[in-house]
Order: sequence, then C-alpha cells, then structure tokens
Amino acid sequence: MFRHVIAPTRFFTQISNDIIRHPRLSSDAKCLLTWQLSLPPGVDEPLSVSAERAGIKKTAFIRAKRELKAEGYVHEWRRSGPRGRWSTTQLVSNVPLTEAEALAVRDGGSTGAPPTAAPPAVGGPTRRAVGRSQEKNGEHTPHPPHPLAERGALALAAVSHRDRRLRLSGRDIRSLAPLAGQWFERGPPSPTSTKP
Repeated sequence: MFRHVIAPTRFFTQISNDIIRHPRLSSDAKCLLTWQLSLPPGVDEPLSVSAERAGIKKTAFIRAKRELKAEGYVHEWRRSGPRGRWSTTQLVSNVPLTEAEALAVRDGGSTGAPPTAAPPAVGGPTRRAVGRSQEKNGEHTPHPPHPLAERGALALAAVSHRDRRLRLSGRDIRSLAPLAGQWFERGPPSPTSTKP
C-alpha cells in the first residue's frame, strides 16, 4: 500500500495516533473529540453544539460523550447557581485524565511535573568514543539541506506524478527540492503583490 501525505502549512490540528486508533472510541466519539480539539483558543463551545455542527445525531452524541467520559477525555461538573439555576462545566483534553487531574486543570493547577523536571542523565560528560571533526581541506563542502527540502521534494513528486507534461526524474526532484523548500518558507505571494 502506498500513502501520499503533504503536511498542511496552516489551519490544522495535531491529533495523537492514540486518539485516532483508540479501540474503544467510536468514529462519532473521535469526530467529536477532534472537533473540540480543533477549536481556536478561547472558543467556549459546548459538546452538544460541536456534535450538531459535526452532523452527529442526538443518540449518537449521547453514546459518544459517554465513551469520551469513560476513557478520560471529557469531564463534566454540574453546579447549582445562586438562584437555583444549574450550570455545567466541561473539560476536553487531548490525553486521558483521571478525575483528580481533571479537577486540578479545572481549578488552574497542573496535571504533573513540568517537562524540565526529568532526572538528569546518569554520569558526567565524556570524550567522544569514535570519529573526529572534519578538517578544512579547501574542497567545497555542501550546505546542509534546507529544513523544508523534504516537503518540497514531496510536493514536486506529487505534481510530477499528476501531470505527464511535468514529469521530473529523481535527480531533478532532488536538485529542485531545496528551492521548493525555500518557496514553502516564503509562502504564497499576496494578491496585492502581483503586477498585471
């Protein structure tokens, strides 16, 4: 099986494979969770509204929400207000949280130790075991590849395979990939900058 994937440059959400391949979450639950995680920061959209916008029917929504709660991706708290009105607070997470962790997040706490709190590596610095540094011998040393060169190569290959008139050899793709990477880095030209 072949797969061809071009990474989006904007307007995308990173979703863990743990969510995509979760064996106990239905497709509706994954869709609802993905929809919620794709919302821009600061948007407060209840799960029911997301389900409606995603085309998930009421019964499927109830089942999906139950699955997400059981797996720890969704937590809900109901409170009675000052005049007897009930309000619901929902927490959606891209990782499963225990009830205690969810309460800590809701109350402004942390779910664990910061990433920099990992224990230091065992032992001290040592000399290099093998190899030596490159010596300058006057010969031309190639520049490291452009960071987006691989993405440029994929785009060129996709265009080359789509239209016969634009066929490129592997050597052509390798030589043009850094230029395509630079083009990706600059981005598309704005409509106002084109001259008639």
